[in-house]
Amino acid sequence: MTFPGKRLALLGLLTIVLLSGLTPSPGEALPLFARKYKLPCTSCHIAFPRLNAFGRQFRQNGYRMAGEAGISPWEDSNVPISFVANVGYDWSKELIPAHDDITGPVPEVKTVSSKFQQNAVELHTAGTLAPHITFHVDSDFQGVGLALESGMAFVQLDDVAHSGALNLKAGIYDADVPYLAASRTLTAHEYLFPLTFDAVGLELNGAKSGWTYAAAVINSERETGKPTDTTLNNFENPYAWLMRDLGAHEVAARVYIDHQDPRAADTRSSTRTQVDVTAQLNFSRVYVTPGYAYEKHADPDPEHPKTRGTGMLEAIFLLDSASRWVLTSRYELQHTPSDETLATAERDGYLATADISYYLNPNARVGFDYARTASNHNDEPRVDEVQAFIHFGY
Repeated sequence: MTFPGKRLALLGLLTIVLLSGLTPSPGEALPLFARKYKLPCTSCHIAFPRLNAFGRQFRQNGYRMAGEAGISPWEDSNVPISFVANVGYDWSKELIPAHDDITGPVPEVKTVSSKFQQNAVELHTAGTLAPHITFHVDSDFQGVGLALESGMAFVQLDDVAHSGALNLKAGIYDADVPYLAASRTLTAHEYLFPLTFDAVGLELNGAKSGWTYAAAVINSERETGKPTDTTLNNFENPYAWLMRDLGAHEVAARVYIDHQDPRAADTRSSTRTQVDVTAQLNFSRVYVTPGYAYEKHADPDPEHPKTRGTGMLEAIFLLDSASRWVLTSRYELQHTPSDETLATAERDGYLATADISYYLNPNARVGFDYARTASNHNDEPRVDEVQAFIHFGY
């Protein structure tokens, strides 16, 4: 077993040991919906901003309670606006291994940096425009002194088939499986695992009898085609996912075909195929999320490997019965096989991260996050990062 593989096995063993000693607790919404329905924010979240089963169902139902048709914002006494911010202090240390072909290893080059920064400042408005019509629009500031950038902007026609068995979404949105989204993670460090991709297009989605599903066609965003092409068809990327509720647990599979700018003169596009399987296993105050993603490029080059696999194991621990203290840990291994045709070597990149957060209230937390990224290549840096932050929503 490789060194990263041993780490993954060890993390899995530790997770199983910890699971054996924990007991049940109640589940723990975008804050505007908590205000609208006069519910505690813990109704929709395991821990802000990670959704629980009720929160995922509410989101899938078009931000409506079961049996509710929806009203226009002008009929609602609540202003449908939420504000989310994340600011903090970041420290990082980068060690760059050095190697001389004649003398061999030489001392590492170390770079240390630190700064206060705005991680996110977002504005959200979401809800219903009319019976059976959902909307969501958001935007975020890119940093101090930088522009306000638009994010999601979509409309969904709900209940095309009875009781949400089929809905039609159109616009700009995040494409992800319900329990695992880049916008609702608890750790500060980004994932190696391909969680969420930006979607611009049309999606059919629905839920029925314990199944939740979606199929879509979205823009590929490629900018070129064959030299002889006189038109550019950008609306060409399909994806689909299927999720099954298994009692307290969920498991999902997804496939995505991404057409990229061609890397060969005689092709209209270069195709990347992604297939992934994930699960969320709920054990009282512990939530475990394993996942594996496989990626393949039809016409590889040194920057686009023929195949790549990413394994992930994440665990969320609610450390006290009031869910004030939350520990999240994650280990990821990304494996790229060697390719003799491209003269590229095998590469294992890995990420280990842990976050401890204290919730001042259900929508405000103070967090401390540590992450290490490294690989099995001597010429690639090893990076240690520490982030202390305040994350809150209203």
